[in-house]
Formats: sequence, C-alpha cells, structure tokens
Amino acid sequence: MDSETRSSEARVRAEDALVRFALLAGEHARDYVVIGGLNPDFLATRAPVPHQGTTDIDLLFALGFDRVADAPDFSWVDTALDAGGFASTNGWRWDAMSGDARIRLEFLCDVWDHTEDTVPLPGSALAVASKIAGPAAALHDPVERRLAVSSSVRTFMPDAPETMMLRFANLGGYLLAKAAHSRMLDKDKYDLMYVILYNQHGPREAARAVARQLAATDESSDPAEIRRVMERYLDSSGVWAGVFAETMLITGDTATRDQLRADAAEGARSFLNELEKA
Repeated sequence: MDSETRSSEARVRAEDALVRFALLAGEHARDYVVIGGLNPDFLATRAPVPHQGTTDIDLLFALGFDRVADAPDFSWVDTALDAGGFASTNGWRWDAMSGDARIRLEFLCDVWDHTEDTVPLPGSALAVASKIAGPAAALHDPVERRLAVSSSVRTFMPDAPETMMLRFANLGGYLLAKAAHSRMLDKDKYDLMYVILYNQHGPREAARAVARQLAATDESSDPAEIRRVMERYLDSSGVWAGVFAETMLITGDTATRDQLRADAAEGARSFLNELEKA
C-alpha cells in the first residue's frame, strides 16, 4: 500500500492475498500474469541480501479494446473480489485486510488503441484494468510457479490444496514491464536494478532475456523505453544509482555506498552494451 512500509512480512501478506484471490478465481487463475514486486525474490537468486519486499500485487490481463466482443468473460472477477472481501474506489485497485494490515491487488493492461485511462473487463460489473503502456511483453511465455497455500489462507479456505500453480512474468518480461512503469517511483528504480544485477547470470543475461522477449513481441514492444530507463543509472553519482545503493544498505547489504553506486552504473553499462549487440 502507499502507506505501508515494504518488508518481508508485507511480502508474505501480499503473496497470501494473491493465493487467496487465485483460489477464489479457480480455473480463471490463469487469466492473468503476475508482474509486480513478488517477482524479484524468484528472479534475483544471487542477491547478497533478500529483496526489500512488496505491499501489493500487480496482475496483468490480456485485453484488446478492438476485440472486446472476443475477450474472455471476466464476471468471475466480481465473485472472487466479493468473496475475498476486497473493496475499491476506482475499480482497478482493490484493498482488503489481513489482520490489521491492508493488502492490495492492482489490475493492469496494455491496450494501445484505447483512449481512456482504464479499460473495461468484459462481463465484470465491478472491475476495470488500469491502462499502462509497455508491459504487454510480460504476457509472452510466462513462468509457472508453485506457491504454497499458507496456514493463514487455510484459516479462511480449509479445503484448499497444499500448493497451486500461477503464471509469473519471465525475466525479460518482468524487466520490460518494470521499465514501462510510467511513475518509476524509488521502489521501481530499486526493483529494476536489483533484478538486473542479481538474476542468475547477471546484467548481460538480463539484456539477452529482454532481447528475446522483444523479438517475440515486436508488434507490441519497443526497446527505446528500457534503454532510456537504464541510461539513468549510468551516472554513479546520480539519483537512480543512489536510490539503489541506499535501499540496498537499508536492507542490510554490507558493501559501501560508493561500491553499490558503482555496481548499478556498471550493471547498466553492461546491460546496454549487450542489448546493443543482440
């Protein structure tokens, strides 16, 4: 949430919210891809310290405004939101309570030919998706991840299975979706570089993953945005490298501030050089 501090505990609550919503969605849990802050823990397996965590869940829906008549029936969303106790003031951002803490779902889409800020979810009387430009690439070739159904979720749903499979953005899709985030808050600047640096094979593999995703989604993807974003890290004394360094220190990294700034700048340089060759 905007008012809640990111933490590992908040991430647990967010994952529980996702699992609970997915259980309520049933077979429709495959109708979206998870693109937000739950991904770094899965993607950045070489990180020296755990990811800062997240307070919300970003769900990307495949929608085309010019093909609304052919779109899936999203009436199931209303049923799941109601059963999960979620409430909203704008139709795409949904909050519920987990103990004394809020949890949030955000419904997103990438629909270039729709002029409004939100896009209807056909069949839903309650929900819409917020339109953002650029993350559509994350819908291609998502990764199936197995999530445990926690005891907390089981309190509300005692007949739930032990685990469930959900679709998450792959490495290239996640990075393109994150770079497309129009606001690029400090948390986004940190998330992006965290995954660039600490994915299994480092910045060059991150660039190759992005290149593969761009090639597979060339009709809906533009490399200019992620290049523009990554260039902001190249100055090790600049704001973007600084945000990454400060957040790493807050989360317990023992490297120096200057080293972390330099890591961000060099990571961006390696990424951009590899992307240029791809």
